[in-house]
Amino acid sequence: MIVSGSSIAMNTLLGESMKIADVQVIRFSVEAEDYGTKWGYGQRGPKRRVPRGLIKITTDDGESGFDTQYGWDGYYEPPSVEETENIIKPLLVGEDPRNIEKLWQWMMAHRGFSETTIGSIDCALWDLMGKLANSPTYQVLGGARDKVKAYASTYPNLGNPDVYAEHAKEAVARGYKAFKVHAYIFWDPINDCPAPGKPAFPKQDIEVCESVRAAVGNDIVLMLDPWSVYTYQESLMVGRQLEKLDYYWLEHPMDERRMEPYKQLTKELDINIMGPEMEPGSFYTRANWAF
Repeated sequence: MIVSGSSIAMNTLLGESMKIADVQVIRFSVEAEDYGTKWGYGQRGPKRRVPRGLIKITTDDGESGFDTQYGWDGYYEPPSVEETENIIKPLLVGEDPRNIEKLWQWMMAHRGFSETTIGSIDCALWDLMGKLANSPTYQVLGGARDKVKAYASTYPNLGNPDVYAEHAKEAVARGYKAFKVHAYIFWDPINDCPAPGKPAFPKQDIEVCESVRAAVGNDIVLMLDPWSVYTYQESLMVGRQLEKLDYYWLEHPMDERRMEPYKQLTKELDINIMGPEMEPGSFYTRANWAF
């Protein structure tokens, strides 16, 4: 009897026994030019090799799923060997990897799991599900489209407003219809050096936003993400200027550990306010922001 690969995959997906046999962090290095600063943010510098990691989940029949690559140095770090061996593996090894919701609930209830680790393991499990189904993971999740619109987004602290304007024009020339600005984040644009975040430089940020709008015209969707460095008063001032420039949203302008300033900001401004980005607690805390 000839059995197709899709039939084997469907049998494995739906019925046959399967267990997680191992969880590993695959270590490697890449060439990068980002450096951490003492203020907890980053800056660009000479290229060098930096360590990176991927989580790999392997089943007892040899199937495997991976998470996405960790990005900026010091921003999202892979789990340590100790965390992998003493926390992750004891909970996951021997469990059915297809029970993704159950495993996610277990990890969320476990004080030893960071949200970053939970997200990485969740991605690896869904990657595995796509392989078992012999289908792209987005289809396993019920995908309704085969393409989505993307916007261009700048690195922070690129230089003066003209540098941002040229970057925006290049993005538009490549076909992007929307462009997000990260202006001066934990950076002093006057002295061109790292800074503690507060005081911020909202006037210089607005100059960047003005330059970008002038460069791309009125038909391109624009956004600003200052990454939490503003006070409420600065957020209000910047938001009003962005409204004049017809920006689409102001993202994560203030510290997200205080929700009331965000509520007040949305009452005072017409521009869309995006958040939360960094507030911990997964959807348990997101629900508070929705109402």
